[in-house]
Amino acid sequence: MLDKAIDIDVTDDVYNPSDDSYLLLKAIDPKPGELMLEMGSGSGLISIHAAKAGAKVTAVDINPYAVECTRRNAAKNGVRIETEKSDLFQNVKGNFDLIVFNPPYLPDSPRTTSWIEKSWSGGENGAEVAQKFLQEAWKHLAPGGRIYMILSSVGGLMSVVRAAKERYESVMLEEQRMFFESIFAYRFKIRYSANR
Repeated sequence: MLDKAIDIDVTDDVYNPSDDSYLLLKAIDPKPGELMLEMGSGSGLISIHAAKAGAKVTAVDINPYAVECTRRNAAKNGVRIETEKSDLFQNVKGNFDLIVFNPPYLPDSPRTTSWIEKSWSGGENGAEVAQKFLQEAWKHLAPGGRIYMILSSVGGLMSVVRAAKERYESVMLEEQRMFFESIFAYRFKIRYSANR
């Protein structure tokens, strides 16, 4: 799904698309007319690709610089994306066919208020942000909706998958091995036997 014509600018305060971003981009499957939410949009790379595929995209980030970066990059690439500053689902309204998230997943708690450090720090075991996200995400899925997210072998991967098991069915779609870790693209869908 990578469109090499898409041109992305990134500032010092915004996560620069990396291997995990492109792995998530490869895994997602937005369809024309679907409602998509990108949680933690960063530069807007994934949201812009989805909008170009015909999805109606809302992009949120806790980082105000990322919200502005997404807005600017959407305009630069000629697509319309709704943007909002939000700490996870705090300012998110409505339900979506598709929710995508490349969460902070490295095990470390931020020691500074640097936005870049917050973009990769997933808490003490790396799983804190991903688990909080999945506790709320199901409430924002349309019937038949799906969630795509990146998980890491160093970021509490199995604790996230185990914690999600009661409410979600999960499938690992893609794996990328790197020097010190493997990253995985997962798809989650609601178990309809679980109480909504």
